[in-house]
Amino acid sequence: MEETTIHPPEPPSPRRPGPPLLYLAVPLLRSLLYLVAFILFQTPVLLLLGSLPYLIGGRFFQRGGFGASEEFTLVAVVLTIPPVILMTWLFVRFLDRRTFASLGFRWPEGGRSAALRQLATASLGALAVLGAWVAAVLALPDTLAVIRFAGVSPEFARGPAWWPLPPALLLVLLLPVFLLAAGLEEWVMRGYVYRALRERWPAWIAALVSSLFFSLLHAWNPNVSALALLNVLLAGMVLAALVERTGSLWSSTIAHGVWNFAVACLLSVPLSGVPMFHLLKVSIAGDPRATGDGFGPEGSVALTAIGFLLAALLWRGMWSRPADRPWPPSPSTPEDAPRAISP
Repeated sequence: MEETTIHPPEPPSPRRPGPPLLYLAVPLLRSLLYLVAFILFQTPVLLLLGSLPYLIGGRFFQRGGFGASEEFTLVAVVLTIPPVILMTWLFVRFLDRRTFASLGFRWPEGGRSAALRQLATASLGALAVLGAWVAAVLALPDTLAVIRFAGVSPEFARGPAWWPLPPALLLVLLLPVFLLAAGLEEWVMRGYVYRALRERWPAWIAALVSSLFFSLLHAWNPNVSALALLNVLLAGMVLAALVERTGSLWSSTIAHGVWNFAVACLLSVPLSGVPMFHLLKVSIAGDPRATGDGFGPEGSVALTAIGFLLAALLWRGMWSRPADRPWPPSPSTPEDAPRAISP
């Protein structure tokens, strides 16, 4: 009769210790330090440019002139890009020991052909979200929200007093300015802050915290509300998902810039509380929670529903992605090595 050998059960493997608190806190401290430096670098430039109307004078800088317009403020933000890039280089080079490519400053996975596809899909996606918001508000009862379009706005028909060329040209030129301004925000929030947190935190936590910072930077905008800040946070989650999926800031910058341009200049309503030179004459009335009131679509509960749905769809399958450098960190992996990217 054959003997049966009974093997004793294997002892349970020792539980792997989790990362220490300091290991998790360092990216957060770096991100906060970077945001403080960003404000300190950008603010003097904005103050200097904002003082030009008083230092130079002239019709372009008088009341109703270019220096008093919101377009001037937008251009001033774009002019802060060089000092912010310099500041980021100091952080990346001496504190993080990385390269700009590690921030997503590169073509998306797939190279230029993928970039061209994302140029179309990100632009159309932003326009589709705005169209969905308009459709949702139009479907509401008149007691909640009413949108009226009354043709071309008088401002577009005659052009600003400070603009000597055809108004349509100004509208066209505002698109690249919006894209540059959006690129600056993406560079700061999804480039440095999100990537710094992503190094040691799971993807969804890094996205949530960086989106919270993104939302708080809008807390001083005109006509802001708690609902508006929630919607900006959801927008940050959507943009972080685009970065996570593509490994690049390209698609998030395109979507961000096209959204801002379409809201302010095409739909012709306030953008995060700020009115800009616009194409149409539009009036929106009703419950501020439904219409967004003076903050624009980003203050509307309809956009909250769209934002939750879009964030859930884009983050599908990515919620459980671990940190880039799980504990204990591997010294053999280059800091700026690209991760495997899934569509």
